[in-house]
Formats: sequence, C-alpha cells, structure tokens
Amino acid sequence: MEKNVHLFVRTYPGLGVAAHVLTHPHLASFAPTLNAARLDIAAVVGRLLKRGELWDEETHWSDLRQRRTTLTVRALEHGKMLSVPLRLTVLTHGAKSRAPRKEASGHRSLRVWVPRVDVQGTLYDEADLEPYVEELVRHELYLAPLDRLRALAYVGEEQVETLSVPVRFRDTPRARAGDSVKPQRRQAPPPGLAEASRCLNEEARAGLLERAWERDTEVSRLAEAVTSRTRASVLLVGPSSVGKTALVHELVQRAEAATKGSPLLGMEVYSSSGNRIMAGMRYLGQWQERVKQMVEALRIRRAVLHLDSLSELLSLGGGDTGLDVARQLLPALESGEVSLILEATPEDVARAERTHAAFLQALRHIAVAPLSPHSARTALQQASHRVGRARKVRFMPEALDRADELTERFGAGPSPGGAVSLLRAASTEPCTAGEVDAASVTRAFCTRTGYPRELVDTAIRLDPDALLRRFRERVVGQDEATLLLRNLVVTLKTGLADPARPLGAFLLLGPTGVGKTESALALAEYLFGDVARLARFDMAEYAAPGSAARLVGDAGGQQGSLTRRVREQPFGVVLLDEVEKADPGVHDLLLQVMGEGRLTDATGRTVSFRNTVVLLTSNLGADSAGRSLGFGEPGVREREAHYLGAAAAFFRPELLNRLDRVVPYRALTPDVIASLARRTLEAALAREGLRRRGVTVTFGEDVVEHLARVGFDARYGARPLKRAVEQHVVAPLSQWLAAQSSSTPPQVKLGVGVEGRIELSGLG
Repeated sequence: MEKNVHLFVRTYPGLGVAAHVLTHPHLASFAPTLNAARLDIAAVVGRLLKRGELWDEETHWSDLRQRRTTLTVRALEHGKMLSVPLRLTVLTHGAKSRAPRKEASGHRSLRVWVPRVDVQGTLYDEADLEPYVEELVRHELYLAPLDRLRALAYVGEEQVETLSVPVRFRDTPRARAGDSVKPQRRQAPPPGLAEASRCLNEEARAGLLERAWERDTEVSRLAEAVTSRTRASVLLVGPSSVGKTALVHELVQRAEAATKGSPLLGMEVYSSSGNRIMAGMRYLGQWQERVKQMVEALRIRRAVLHLDSLSELLSLGGGDTGLDVARQLLPALESGEVSLILEATPEDVARAERTHAAFLQALRHIAVAPLSPHSARTALQQASHRVGRARKVRFMPEALDRADELTERFGAGPSPGGAVSLLRAASTEPCTAGEVDAASVTRAFCTRTGYPRELVDTAIRLDPDALLRRFRERVVGQDEATLLLRNLVVTLKTGLADPARPLGAFLLLGPTGVGKTESALALAEYLFGDVARLARFDMAEYAAPGSAARLVGDAGGQQGSLTRRVREQPFGVVLLDEVEKADPGVHDLLLQVMGEGRLTDATGRTVSFRNTVVLLTSNLGADSAGRSLGFGEPGVREREAHYLGAAAAFFRPELLNRLDRVVPYRALTPDVIASLARRTLEAALAREGLRRRGVTVTFGEDVVEHLARVGFDARYGARPLKRAVEQHVVAPLSQWLAAQSSSTPPQVKLGVGVEGRIELSGLG
C-alpha cells in the first residue's frame, strides 16, 4: 500500500532545500538536497502510516494547481506606514461543494492555499481568485511588524511535488492475497488541541524527541506529579538550555514504552505555547473559547499539556480585561481537572510572583540544575552514540572533548545541550570513513559562529604583532584603540574572558569622524568574518521618554529591535552610537547587558549577550578637548583622564563601573588625514567598472594633498573624504570615460591644475 502526499518545497541557493507536507506543516525537513529532504519526510510519514495515522486524511489532489501573485501590504515601523511588496505562491484545487444548494446548482468550490503566509480558504467563483487571495493575505498581515514581512519576502524557487510513501504491514502474516489490510487507527485529537498543540506521543513514536540522560531523579519526580491522584501541575525551573524540554520528552518516551501496571501507560502529552494558543484569534472571546475547548479535551482524555514558556503565557491575552490565559487556566489547575507542565527560568519566576502569585502557587515547582561535570560527560557520551547511529558516523573521544571545551568557553549553554548541538553540526562536515574528529568540530563551530580558525583552534598560533598591524592598517592614527582591539582578541584566544559577561564592553570617546565606527567594523570583520555582524543603533532615535521599550519589545508581541537582532545572531558586535543622547531608560537596560551579559525582553525571554562585543560611542568631551589639554600633542594619560572626566560628569557611576574601559580617540593629524585620503582614493579607483574596462589611473602626491585639504572638516573629521573623492575624482572620471570611443583601454593621469582643481589627461 502507498499514500500520496503533496510537498511544498522551497530552495535556498547555497544553503539547502526546505520541504513540508502541505496539509501537515509540522512534518518538515531542511536538507542539502531535495532528494535528502524527500527521504527524511518519507521516513517520518511511513512511521505514522504504520501506526494507522494519516490514512483517512486528504493529503493529495490530482488537480492541484500553482500560480504566483504579487501584492503590496502595509507594515508599521516606528509609527510610520511602509509599503512592502510580496510575491507569493498560491495553490488551488477544485472539488464539488458539500453544500446541497451549491451541489444542486452545479457550482464547484475552489480550495485556496497561500503556504508561505499559512492561510487558506474556499471560493466559489475562480474569477475572484486574485482579489480573494489579496484579502486573505491582507487580513492575516494587517499592520504586521516589518520584521514579519521581511521574513516572508522569500525570492527563491517554490514548487509543489508529489511524494508517494509505500508501507508494508508485517504484523498481518495470515492476510490472503487481495485482502484489504488497514492498520488500526488512533482517535484524532478533538478541536482545540488539534488547532493549538501538537501531540508529543506521535513525535516520540516517530523518533523525533530528545532524551534526558542522567536525569532519572527529575523524570521520576515529574512522572509522579502528573500521574498522581491529585493531578498536580508542574513548573520546571532552571537556567536556559539546562534541559527542561528534554525532561518532558523523556517522560513521553517512557510513557510510550510503559507496560501494563505502570501509571504512565496510555498517558498523552500535548505541547503548545502562549503564541500558538493566541494564533488566529482576532475577535473578543475567541481565545477564551479556544482555551475552554482545550481544557475540556484535556479533562476528558486525562492528557497533560506542556507549555514551553511561563513568561510568554503570562504576557498574552490580558489587555484591559485583566483576564489573561494564565488566569483562564487557573480554576482547572486548582481543581486538579487539568495537569500542566510549564518551563521557566528563576528570573521568570521572580517576575511572575509580583503579578501571578496565585497561579504559581497552583504549580508544583521542580528545580532543574545543571548536571555535574561527571554526569554531563556521561550524558554527552550517550547522546553522541544516539546522534552517531542516526547520522551513521562515529564520534572520536577528542571530538567530544572539543565540543565540551568550545561550548564551555563560548557560553553555548549548560552541558551537554550545547555540545550535542555542535556534534550534530559537525556530523555534516566532511570526515574520513564516517569518523568525526576534533578538527571537524572546530570547523563546524567556526561555520556556526563566524570566528576565525586561529582564534578558536589552540593548535594554531596567533601572532599578536601581525594582528595589531592589521587593525592599524584599518583604523589609522588611533594607536590606543587598535591596541585595545588586539588585546580583546588575544584575551578571547587564550580563554581568559569572563564567561558571565559580554566579550567586551567599551565606551569610545572622541570627535566625530576619527575612527570609532571604523573600529567597530574592523572588529566585526575580523572576529566574525562579515561586517554585517555589526548591529548599529543610532541612540538619537531613542531619546524620547519610554524609547527603551522599542529595544526590548512590548507585551503585545512586538519584538524589540535590540533583543531580536541579538537573538537571531548572538555572535556579533553591537554598536550604540551617541549613547549620551539616549533616554535614561536605555542606560538602565545597559546595566543588565554589561553586568550580567543578558537582557530580558518584554515577554520575559532572556537574550544572551555573552558572545557579543558591546561598543558605546560618544562625543562627550570632544568640544572642550583643545582648551583642557592645552597646546601640543597631549599624552595618552592626559587624553584618557580628560575623556574619563567628561564621561564621569555625564553618566551614572554604576554604568561606568560596568565598562571594561573608556577608550579616548585623538583628533586626526595631517599625516593621518593624508593617509586616509590616499586609501579612500585607491578604493575608489579599484572599483569593478574600471577593472572591467581595463582602465589604469595614476596620480601623484599633489592629488592626495588636495583631497586631504578639501575633504577634511574639523567638525566632521574624515567623513567628508568619501564625498570629496566622489565629487572631485569619480564624477569627472565617469564623464571622461563615457566620452571615449576608442576600444583601447585608456590610461588616465590625475593631477591638480593651476586653478586648484583635479584634472584628467589621457595617456593612451
């Protein structure tokens, strides 16, 4: 027997292929090739079919059609309306309407999907398809945040494919040829649970859940609580990534393996989240009705509901009524009708005690502490065997040591969770004879984080002097700042950085245009291989009272600009420009970032800054530097004392005390300005348009001196240099080349004419 399903496939050039079953989006795979993704999904679907699931569900239509549509939706960003164009795939298939009136008139209904937006509907007149799709999408994305629309702006290839999954039922040996054999079907979850949760028992039978190694005590306590006659609900309390979710997964797997007489036999666990409960709820009373249906279904089935974030649950649904999701669930918890398992960090619990004390009292608290080093090592070995069997590789002992070392040094969470994740990534690296060694783990870590190999691999020597020269070539004339960058990298190389704080937290003080931003770019490019790893925020935009909320989001679900960026890419450089202009509430947030290496957003989720360099810039003290320091070139100590005094007069002591260092930047000297002018000019003359034409451009020192003179402003430093090069060199050169008709690649010489302007002359 076989079952046909539709797959919705998206190709990401250079990354891989994502595919999911059209009617069951949670049955998905991301793989290097389409064939690998098809095999992954076929294996999971096959296991579900053998258990009797999916057989009665429509998953394939012979008349499914695909088309593309383009529409523009409006987004809300910082109080402004922005237009965002989207190109979306629309899927349709026609079938006889089940409504007697429509059936009698011969009309056909049209089922419509927009998979990327995850909306669908039914239409009776195909001529209305385009406006109908537009209304569906606009309704779903009404005033959506710009970040969500950007996530939907996929421009790769999308298609629908048919996957045929053959299944053999070996447990019917006496079936005669021609007999119709169908497996026993499980009862489908009722409305409410089916819409807002997923059944972890199904995922356990498909082999998709984690194991909780070395956690027998915690699992036993959890099992005892949820199977007791009083039906206790449980709050698992522990640091992020300590393994709270793995405990729930282990409980479900033990329930699936339970034998007669075990209290776990037949126990069902459904997993959801606050956002999933609220998904699609647009009108007053909708989410309350959904929660009511869920509670009733859980009560009838004696099932357990798992929610992965206490803070998220407490933040949703309240509005002006004061009746949020947690308070809606409270009566069922107190009566013992429903059993919940929730997860929280200690910080989440401390905040919840101020607003939801009664809800917390209805839960039995189970502490989940990090494993001891010995237990963590044993758990890592057991997890590596399981991953190795699944990936058909063998992990060498030194690979486990390397994974443990890297996750400990760079704060990827308590062992073994972070180390296991790194081993999974290393198993896809090229390896010899199916063996994963320490080098493969190192390569996987560098690929994931962007760190250069010489920084991570202890077997590779890092030359501090060469590194200092590299930074000084990039940031000209700022010896103290480049020395700081070099020392930061060396500290990370030797593993001496404080793992409980950001990689570095520095205040860069000095005039405009002297290299503060360039320092941040140079550091991001070296540490993480890409200047895009620099997250830059202009603090002048956060000067209004209450602006700090825009950095961390709000309880209504709007993500914070800072927390979202660091959550998406925890390895990077955060640059807060002109930090003195920010609202004092922003400075309060920085105390948590620089002191504890983390920041809690409006929904209670904690974002780690422990793999981030935090740079603050300011012009404080720049205007008075000349008067304070006197004539001549001041020493390093005098300049540092001046700027430190300016910072101390403005910022609160607790903020300054959390900085690693205040770094003074000096005003640019004529020699530095000339060097920057030469570098800016050389960069402009190396552009692709000149290389393609084969144009050779030469210039003398008079051109450099002229650009240094017209491109420098004492108020703005070296920033006008680029504009001067564009105006005095690039624009005239473009006009001159456009007027040339010769096919011979010209040679051009730049010089300064008698009128004091740059002139061009052809040499060939």
